[in-house]
Amino acid sequence: MQASAGFVSASALGMACGPALAGLLQTNFKIYKLTFNQETLPGWVMAVAWLLYLIWLWISFKEPSREIEENHIPQESNAENDALENGLKQPLLASSSEDKQQDEGGEQECDESKEASKDPCQPATSIRSAYRLLTPSVKVQLLIYFMLKYVMEILLSESSVVTTYYFKWSTGTVAIFLASLGLTVLPVNIVVGNYISNMFEDRQILLASEIMVFIGILLSFHIIVPYSVPQYVCSGLILFVSAEVLEGINLALLSRVMSPRLSRGTYNGGLLSTEAGTIARVIADGTITLAGYLSESRLLNITLLPSLFICISSIVATCFTYNSLY
Repeated sequence: MQASAGFVSASALGMACGPALAGLLQTNFKIYKLTFNQETLPGWVMAVAWLLYLIWLWISFKEPSREIEENHIPQESNAENDALENGLKQPLLASSSEDKQQDEGGEQECDESKEASKDPCQPATSIRSAYRLLTPSVKVQLLIYFMLKYVMEILLSESSVVTTYYFKWSTGTVAIFLASLGLTVLPVNIVVGNYISNMFEDRQILLASEIMVFIGILLSFHIIVPYSVPQYVCSGLILFVSAEVLEGINLALLSRVMSPRLSRGTYNGGLLSTEAGTIARVIADGTITLAGYLSESRLLNITLLPSLFICISSIVATCFTYNSLY
């Protein structure tokens, strides 16, 4: 849980630095024929940062070695030596026939044991074979991962449109709001990873985080007129922080319930999680695009309805598989 919380905290720190840096790049100047302004500067900064990262990666990264440990069982060898010593005292023909039968049975058992020990280590060779290895609890974990990425994408991607329509926020104000959301995750994950995880079971924290995401979605709806800044900020804070905590605990549980065959190869558990998150973001952006064709006044509530439905579905699925989670 602490490792997962650290991973999510690093992601949240990057999410906080991005909007904060974009808010500082509100300038306009030219170098020769190149124009640098608030639209192009973020791209230039990311390109330079990514180039430096690639150079650093090329120089410092080393592929970790994967050594297969061999299990030596001395007790079996001692037993075989004792059997050989005792076999010398028995008649030759009887011992040879019995040894032949034992050897055939031993070879068969050995082959079966090799196959049995080999199967859990074989990585999946396709998405279909990887999907067949998923247990119901793992599918629920992937559904939760899909839900939290969908909800967070809805919140972050439409924040500029919603805040401009309701509160007339500028780009700098939106950047400060998003950066503040990212920074609040750091202390929360420290508390969850170091203290709360030692007081409660991971599945209890998982279910509680889903409920908090549900509450955050409910509070985000535009029902009370006028739609106030405290309502939007508080609901967004509850929603975002709960989703980040949920991501950390979900990754920790996912690593425990995932099949060992999905820990290696190309089609592994990390790929499935990444694809679930990517599909969720794509569908969320598509939802915002389609809702935008109606009107800006309906954008918030229309995009929150699928989020509410997916969140309720994940809570129900978690309750059904609660006992199978660690």
